[in-house]
Amino acid sequence: MAVLPPDPVFCLKSDMGHIHSLCFPTSNENYTSKLLAASEAGFVYFWDLETNRLQHKQLMGESIQAVHSLQNHIITQEKTGLVKLWTIENNSNYELSRTYTCNGGYCRSILLDENLIVPQEDSTIDVIDIKTMTKISRLVPHKQKLGNVMCLQKVELGGKIYILGGYETGDVILWEYDTSQPCGHLKLREYITSLTFDPVTGRGICGNASNTLQIFTIDRNFNITLKCEISITNDGCNIVKLRSDRKIFVSGGWDGSLRLFSWKSLRLLVVLNEHRGSVTDVQFSPHNVRYWEANIMAASGSDGMISLWNLYN
Repeated sequence: MAVLPPDPVFCLKSDMGHIHSLCFPTSNENYTSKLLAASEAGFVYFWDLETNRLQHKQLMGESIQAVHSLQNHIITQEKTGLVKLWTIENNSNYELSRTYTCNGGYCRSILLDENLIVPQEDSTIDVIDIKTMTKISRLVPHKQKLGNVMCLQKVELGGKIYILGGYETGDVILWEYDTSQPCGHLKLREYITSLTFDPVTGRGICGNASNTLQIFTIDRNFNITLKCEISITNDGCNIVKLRSDRKIFVSGGWDGSLRLFSWKSLRLLVVLNEHRGSVTDVQFSPHNVRYWEANIMAASGSDGMISLWNLYN
């Protein structure tokens, strides 16, 4: 008898509508108790994972593509390119502090210490200081006509930090963070949507608009090489994410499926079909969630639901 796929431990539902981005806020505690969700309508929803109830929601803009938490701040990035820094005013409300304008679109910014990496016009990438919302540096590719930056990923190699950018054209470019200089390049399938990278094995995954996930490596000389491809049933992958223990990675599809793979063997482990719309984001909790006594995987969808999973822990 075939083994049925597991059920989520819980599903968070409200009036969220299309959800673009999830964030587990960091804290000084050794457990995770909150989850943020940013929506197409411009609201950020604050979920309490101790009770699995909505604490509150706040209108923070329009079509928020990415949400981050840093100390007492919230950072939102809108589809228009407007990046906002919010500072906590009381226990529940945040006040707009500063803004910055990057390139509009669907590429999500990423946090790197107290800096934010954002897509910019003409295929460039800006590094901005979060507290002042000013540009520190700009990453400029040598190639032209790359289209928009579609995704960003932090990479650690040999104890140094690099930034990986994926483009509409399928180009993947590696920049040295300290010098802002490009140092590696690979051409993959067009319309890259997501990247994730394992600094231990030097191996990464690229999702795109096709039905193929691409596995690549980066060596100590910054040579980026396509190693293999994994076929999935339907076209389109919005997100690929490697869990921090490096045991599994997950892809979130346009078809609403969450596909979990073994990172060691690249074998498909399970397909989860809880969502009725495309999967838009996947995040792993940095610590145990006390309610479930486990690290949780959270997945959001265009169906307005967040599914919580306890898998292969």
